[in-house]
Amino acid sequence: MMGSLVVCLAWFLVLGFTTSALSLNPDDPNVCSHWESYAVTVQESYAHPFDQIYYTRCTDILNWFKCTRHRISYKTAYRRGVRTMYRRRSQCCPGYFESGDLCVPLCTEECVHGRCVSPDTCQCEPGWGGLDCSSASTANGTGKSQ
Repeated sequence: MMGSLVVCLAWFLVLGFTTSALSLNPDDPNVCSHWESYAVTVQESYAHPFDQIYYTRCTDILNWFKCTRHRISYKTAYRRGVRTMYRRRSQCCPGYFESGDLCVPLCTEECVHGRCVSPDTCQCEPGWGGLDCSSASTANGTGKSQ
């Protein structure tokens, strides 16, 4: 019983460290962020009015010189409410996709003899050129037209 508890705790720790390690770095220039709203159920207090009956001395002989009076009093009550909260959410900028904890550029065409260095821009290996690095040439090494 105790061994399975330790294994479960270890598993939750590993999951916690894994998910926190795979978050995007907001200082990365390819990471964009936006504000996101979300609803939170909260318990809130409020002043609940109620009719308080009290008695005073008066000249009413039929009620033994006791008169009924009313006043509005307030007591603290609780109710459920919904509060809108905001948080900053990081995501890859347009033209990039998330791979682990990095935002990697996306090239719609495969860089045949090179690598994708920014959205739809290939950096060709020496001796290759063109937008997708598929043409043999002695170009400047980038697939982006200039």
